[in-house]
Amino acid sequence: MIISVTSSNKTNKTEKPAKRTTPSLYKKKTIRVRGFVDRISNGIVVIVIRDPKDNESVREIFVPESKFPKRIPEEGDYVSVTVNIY
Repeated sequence: MIISVTSSNKTNKTEKPAKRTTPSLYKKKTIRVRGFVDRISNGIVVIVIRDPKDNESVREIFVPESKFPKRIPEEGDYVSVTVNIY
């Protein structure tokens, strides 16, 4: 009786890399929300918006004045902001 023996070196050669389980930074969902300027202090514009997930609460967003190239808004002005939703 003859038993054949084969080498198993070729079976482990084609391993695939592990799949990414965390979401990509570039594929976050964004939404445009309207808010108003609450105050301006030390070159930072504070914008108050309604929270996209919970409409009953509000959020403050801090934006530097350099992000407004044409005109710096004044207190009480309405502005639109793009917000990431997690």
